[in-house]
Amino acid sequence: MILIFWQGIISLHQKTFLEALVKEPSVTKVLMVVEQDISPYRKNMGWEVPVIAGVEIIRSPSKDEVAAIFGKYKDAVHVLGGIRVGKMMTMAYDEGVRQKAKMGSLSEPYNKAGLKGKLRHLKYYYQRLRYYKHIDFFLAVGKEGVKTYTGLGFDPKRVFPWAYFVSVKVPTTKSVPVVEKRIIYAGRIEEGKGISRFVAELSAVKDRKYSLDIYGGGPEEESLKKLVADKGLMDKIRFYPFLKYDELVTKYANYDWVVLPSSKKDGWGVIVSEGLLNGLKAICSNICGVSWAIKSNFNGVVFSWAQEGSCRKAIEQALDDKGFADSETIRSWALGAISAETGAKYYLEIIESVYNGKEMPGVPWERA
Repeated sequence: MILIFWQGIISLHQKTFLEALVKEPSVTKVLMVVEQDISPYRKNMGWEVPVIAGVEIIRSPSKDEVAAIFGKYKDAVHVLGGIRVGKMMTMAYDEGVRQKAKMGSLSEPYNKAGLKGKLRHLKYYYQRLRYYKHIDFFLAVGKEGVKTYTGLGFDPKRVFPWAYFVSVKVPTTKSVPVVEKRIIYAGRIEEGKGISRFVAELSAVKDRKYSLDIYGGGPEEESLKKLVADKGLMDKIRFYPFLKYDELVTKYANYDWVVLPSSKKDGWGVIVSEGLLNGLKAICSNICGVSWAIKSNFNGVVFSWAQEGSCRKAIEQALDDKGFADSETIRSWALGAISAETGAKYYLEIIESVYNGKEMPGVPWERA
């Protein structure tokens, strides 16, 4: 089986998943075609262009080269990271239709808020009418992704819940236990990520024993630092710049909880996956796709910004830290639910369902 993935960049979020696919006995080749190596946005976050073992990568193909890829691998299954999004993806989609290729789409939900959201919805509805008949399946990220694409009228039997499946190196030794609950956030400090709102809620329980380390930067960084200073929390909340990815993943061992308090669209939220795979518990807003994988009284707490007091209650539960599974149990569950190896097997089950009439597979994080 030959598998081809069309993406905007060579993404760290895809690296371990693709490497796991390469190792599957039924897979003979994995090819990734990208528009560029890395985006300025990701570079500013400390990303480097990853080396993906065993995967052939083609960069910035011309129209003729795109046609040649489809012509050479006539029986391959193609997954496009969006339908007619950008020059390369548009060429790939049109060529795949022309050559009657097997095609799927890996799609996050789109933002429906406000006037722009309504116009965006009309655009996607038009796409559904004109283009989606050529797409055999959707890998829809998170519950909102599934809701989005089934809501547009795509056959629910061809919409498969999807995650950004990753694997991380877990240190063999954990840090010495401490009294306070240690929380990590890594990402942009901006409105959509909700970290400023979360800190404001956290400041209301400043007498509790906790620490929060924030790795990142962004437009709200200075105002957030001022809030921390004004609330007298500088001994509890510390700021660090973006770290290179390989360095960041070594930090999880020093924490008990990972937080992702997004207040606007957040397709999945890989930081939470990485935390769970390290045995951390998660505080997560229900806007994040990864909230689907958070089980109450097991591996974390999900809250809603739309519900007054919900975030504060989640914080209290985390700081009380009662009734949750231990670190090793959470890590073991995560390996069977959201790891790269689990994602690779799930993806092949999807292919069998779509093209060979096999039963639609269960969602890994629900059956784990």
